[in-house]
Amino acid sequence: MNAKLFRQTTLVASIAAVLSGCGAFDTLDEVVPDNTQEYRRAQAMPPLDVPPDLTTNRINDDVAGNQDSTATYSEFEEEANNPLAAKYNITPDKKPSLAGEGDARHLVVPGERDVTWQRIQEFWDQQGLAIARIDDRIGLMDTAPDSDGYAYRVRMERGETSKQSEVFLGAVDSTQSNTQKNEATLRQLADYLGGLYQEDVAEKRIAQPAPPPEETARVLLMDDENGQQSLIVEQDFQTAWRRVGRVLDSKGFAVEDRDRSMGHYFVRYIDPFNEIEQEEEGFFSSLAFWRDEVEEKPEEYYYIKLISEAADTRVMVLDAEQVRTSSDTAKRLLNLIQEQLAP
Repeated sequence: MNAKLFRQTTLVASIAAVLSGCGAFDTLDEVVPDNTQEYRRAQAMPPLDVPPDLTTNRINDDVAGNQDSTATYSEFEEEANNPLAAKYNITPDKKPSLAGEGDARHLVVPGERDVTWQRIQEFWDQQGLAIARIDDRIGLMDTAPDSDGYAYRVRMERGETSKQSEVFLGAVDSTQSNTQKNEATLRQLADYLGGLYQEDVAEKRIAQPAPPPEETARVLLMDDENGQQSLIVEQDFQTAWRRVGRVLDSKGFAVEDRDRSMGHYFVRYIDPFNEIEQEEEGFFSSLAFWRDEVEEKPEEYYYIKLISEAADTRVMVLDAEQVRTSSDTAKRLLNLIQEQLAP
C-alpha cells in the first residue's frame, strides 16, 4: 500500500468515527438533558415570609454553649423556683434550695443533719400536725393526717457532702399522693428552714470578732545632722517592721534581702528623678561581667534601716555601703514611706 492510498483510508475512518459520535450525543441528551436555556430563563423566588409573631430580631444563630455565660440549667431552674433566694438573700452555694422534678423533687439543706432533722419536727408542730412515726436511723418521718385526711411522709438522705441533707416530701399512702399539695408544703418547709438558716448566719456574724482596726500611727519626718533625715514611727519595732515591709512590697521595690535581726531591708530603687549622665564604657570594662551589679550601680541600692527607740521606731536610709546618706533619693524614699504609713 503506497502512502497516498494509506492517507485516503485514514481519512475515511476518521469521518466514520465522527458520524458515530454524533449519534452517541443524541443518546447522552436523553440521559442528561441540556437545561441551559431553562436555567437562563429562571427567576429568583421571593424571600420566605416570617410569621407575624416571630420577628427576625428574635432569631439567634448562636450554637448552644457558645454564649458568654456561666449559668447552668440547674442554677436557672433554682433561681426561678426557689422561694428563698429573693426573700432571704442567702448566697447560692449555701442556702437551702429546691431541686429535682416530679418524684425526685426535694429540698437541699446545708448544715448539720441532726439540726435539720430536729427543725423538720418543729415545722410539723408549727403546722399543728403530730408525728405518727419517726425513725432517726433511716431518716423517715410520718405525720398524722391533716384536716383533709392527708398524711405526709418525710425522707431525709445524706447530701453530696456530710454538711448537707436532701429532704423528700410525699404522702404516706403513695396511691393518694397529691403532687400540688406536696409541692406547696415543701415550699413552706423551705421557707421555714430558710428563715432559721438566716438567723444562724446572723448569729455567726455577731459571734465573729470584729476585724482589728487599721494600723495607723503618727509618722514624723526628722531633720538630723549633716543634712540627713529619718522617720519616727510611733509604733513598736515589730509593728513598724511589718508595715514598712508591706510598703516596700506594694510599691514595687526590688527587695533583694531582709534581715529582721539587723533591722534592715536591702532594696534596689531606680530614682526616676535622677539624671545621671551615661558615660560610654570602654571595651574592656564591658567585659568585666564578673563584677556584681551593686558594684556597677551602687546608686540603685539602699538599706532601709529600722531601729527600736523604746515605744517608737526610727527609719533611716543607708547607701550600698551601709552608710547614712543625705542624697535627694534617700529623702524621696523617706517621703514615700511616710506617705504610706501616715494615717
